[in-house]
Amino acid sequence: MKAKLSSACPPDCDHLKIAAAQVAALFPAGCSTSPAQDMFGSFFPAWMLCAAAGIVIAVILRQAFGALGVNQYLIAPPLTYLSIAVAGTLLVWLLWFGH
Repeated sequence: MKAKLSSACPPDCDHLKIAAAQVAALFPAGCSTSPAQDMFGSFFPAWMLCAAAGIVIAVILRQAFGALGVNQYLIAPPLTYLSIAVAGTLLVWLLWFGH
């Protein structure tokens, strides 16, 4: 006995089509506004400003660690300062844009 293959949806698949259409409609809703800041009459991407602030935070902490003598105990200083810059970037993003 051969199984009959059918390309048509079973009668209860209408709710799946509706759910798929609703999920597809949610994707463009996330792009309604861009996180840009007006600075000196020009719009800059917010991530770039947050990244610059994170780098400044890492440089300040590097100077502070050097003054305190902590630099000599760091195993991988480039990785440490990169991690501090990323953490500073995300912290600035959360404080500035967190709702």
